[in-house]
Amino acid sequence: MSRAIFVTAIGTDCGKTHVTTAILRELTARGQPTLALKPLMSGYSPDALEKSDAGRLLLAVGRSVSQAAIDEICWKSFTEWSAPNVAARRAGVELQYSELVAFVRSRLASFDGLALIEGAGGVMSPLADTHTNSDLMADLGLPVLLMASNYLGAVSHTLTALESLDRRGLKVVALGVTQSLPNTGLAAPLIDELSRWTPVPIFEASFSRAPADDSAWASPLADRLFC
Repeated sequence: MSRAIFVTAIGTDCGKTHVTTAILRELTARGQPTLALKPLMSGYSPDALEKSDAGRLLLAVGRSVSQAAIDEICWKSFTEWSAPNVAARRAGVELQYSELVAFVRSRLASFDGLALIEGAGGVMSPLADTHTNSDLMADLGLPVLLMASNYLGAVSHTLTALESLDRRGLKVVALGVTQSLPNTGLAAPLIDELSRWTPVPIFEASFSRAPADDSAWASPLADRLFC
C-alpha cells in the first residue's frame, strides 16, 4: 500500500504539474519507488503526449511516454480544453464517479511506495457531473498539497480553499506559491500575506530554466511530505 499525497490548487494554472513533477524527480533520484497518478486529464494533444500533464509525470519518474503508459495512470483523458465533466459530455462519454474512486484506490493499493495524485483544476472543480475534486479528496482521505499563484484575488481564493478543505476534514500539509508568470518574482508578497492568515507551511515553487535547479525547494518539500 502506497503513502500518497493529493495535489490540488486554488484554480487553474497554479503550478500543480510543475510542483508534482519536481517532487517526483527528487524522489526518483533518491531511488524511492514512486507512483504518479493523473486520474482525469483534459486539454492534451495526442501528437504531443510528452507535453501533457500525464506525460510530464511519467517522464519525472523515468518512464517513457506512450498512450498506453498514460492510460495506466490516467483513468480518462480528453483532448478538449475544458473541465473533465464538460469534455466527457461533449465526447459522449459518461463518467461514473464510483469508477474514478475505484481506479485511484486500486492503483494505490497495488503499489508499495510513495505516490502523488494530481487533481484536475481547483479544489471545487467538477470531475463528473455529480462530484468535484473536493469529493474525491474527501473520499480518498489523503493529505493535501495546495497550490496557489499570485494574482489579484489570490488571498481570498486561497483562504476559501483552505476553509473548504478544513470543513471536509482534509489536512493541508503544505501550501505552494508560484509566480503568476515565470521569473517575475511575484511570489513573495503573496507568501508574506498568507503567512498572516494560516499556520500551514508555505513554500515558493520557483520556475527554473533547468529541472535540476528545482531541487533547491523540491528536496526539503519531499522531506516534509514523506519523511
